Amino acid sequence: MFLIPVYLIFVPVLTALVIYVFKNKHINYLALVSQVIVTVLLVLYHNEFQGSYADTLFVFGNWSERVGISLVNDEISVSFMFLSVFSWWMVLIYTFEKGKPNHNFLFFLLFLQGVFLGLLQTNDLFNMFVFLELMTIIVTILIAFKKTGDAFRAGIYYVLLNTAGVLAFLMGIIFLYNIFGTINILVISENMHLVGDETAVKFSYVLLMSGIAVKSALFPVFSWLPRAHGVAQSAISALLSGLIVKGGLYVFIRMNMMFADANLNYTDFFYVVGALTAVVGVMFALSQKDMKQILAYHTVSQIGIVMMGLSSPHDTEIFYGGLLHIFNHALFKSLLFLGAGAIIKVYGNKKVADVRGVMRTMPFVSAVMIIGMLSITGAPFFNGFISKAIIKYGIMDSGIKYWILFVVNIGTATSFIKMSQIFFGPQTITVRIKKRMQNVSMMMLALGCVLLGNFYIPITEGYFGFELREVSVTTWKNFFDYFLALSLGFLFYRYVIAPDYKPVRYIRGYQMSFEGSNYVFVIFLVVMTLYFVVF
Repeated sequence: MFLIPVYLIFVPVLTALVIYVFKNKHINYLALVSQVIVTVLLVLYHNEFQGSYADTLFVFGNWSERVGISLVNDEISVSFMFLSVFSWWMVLIYTFEKGKPNHNFLFFLLFLQGVFLGLLQTNDLFNMFVFLELMTIIVTILIAFKKTGDAFRAGIYYVLLNTAGVLAFLMGIIFLYNIFGTINILVISENMHLVGDETAVKFSYVLLMSGIAVKSALFPVFSWLPRAHGVAQSAISALLSGLIVKGGLYVFIRMNMMFADANLNYTDFFYVVGALTAVVGVMFALSQKDMKQILAYHTVSQIGIVMMGLSSPHDTEIFYGGLLHIFNHALFKSLLFLGAGAIIKVYGNKKVADVRGVMRTMPFVSAVMIIGMLSITGAPFFNGFISKAIIKYGIMDSGIKYWILFVVNIGTATSFIKMSQIFFGPQTITVRIKKRMQNVSMMMLALGCVLLGNFYIPITEGYFGFELREVSVTTWKNFFDYFLALSLGFLFYRYVIAPDYKPVRYIRGYQMSFEGSNYVFVIFLVVMTLYFVVF
């Protein structure tokens, strides 16, 4: 049982190697077998050690905990592992049609799963850096997998910018090692209150968090994300948006827990970063005409909402609202990307204005897409409402914070009112091929959106131990707030977005160069240094 964390990493990695070596379409089904094994192992581990995960600390080679490579888990890491296994199931099911997926594609996909599960469990900072860098390389290959010019450009942009962020993370690790003489996260956390050189600790925090900001696509270093989503396969976009970006948010949680005794007032700073990310993301999404770009920029916006929650200390209700929104977003955004991919495949077009009659042409895909849209816009009885409501209740008395969230919700409603036009109109094409496996994957995600939207109390109270009974989906105020956001969103679309005024066209056409992204990253690093170290 104590070796299960190791198996969870190496089962998908070794399966990936076998698939790559034999390159046989029948061997490809080992990918599904490995998912069964990983799922069973994770369930056994959870049932055996729930409530006592910290007792399962595993150190390779019987080295001292202070210097050895070690793995450790808690409720947060195990919940992320369940999310990751579910997400990989959905992507694999979606891609397993006749003769697909390609064995090279499966190799990188499964290898990435092992690396991601390693990131969630590692207890030392250097291996966290290694896993982040491996993720960067593998995701780059998956982004460029189509081998088109746009895909290669987006992949290079992604790898260079994320490598800059990861190198900043490595420099932060070096500072911490000079201070503590170890890179073990638990040991550093236990000794954080003893450190006298506060300036060095704060600067290491700045370096670590600047790298995490790039991985998480926070403002202002998010420019790689829409580029990557615009060219990647829809299944990869679903995985990137639904889970891989969340790896940066997971590390953000871990680092703040490690620095808990360092007297860092990070709440206000990262709330502002989250709010700016949410507002800028939704602003860019409103201007787009490409379905995948609309969804990509809404990933940025929803990450901003998550950060507005996670910026609070980890023992508060608002924090758990942000944490829950990570899981909710993974479900509805994966669903939306997979649904959009199915529509684009049939219509051969990504432009919202050029796609019509999807409700008649693809009724099942339309139904699950509408569930995803209701979820992301925060409709009662759907999962997006729950996590947004927790954050909203937590900042209700904060004035400007509440109104920022309300404005973002209006912008989200506006975008999906615009995108919902694809469902209406006459049937213009005939679909002959039924993608049954794709339908299964999308149905499971849609079911998750509905279940988490209605059975959130036993799930959150039973697993995380915090109560959400004050969040009720049946109050008239919640319905009023939602329909008010929809009404304002419709008016905003009708009179501001639909006419496509010059400012809207300017925002849509704006793209930050790689040099500009690096300048912005350096400016962000300087601002963080001034806030946390100087002032």
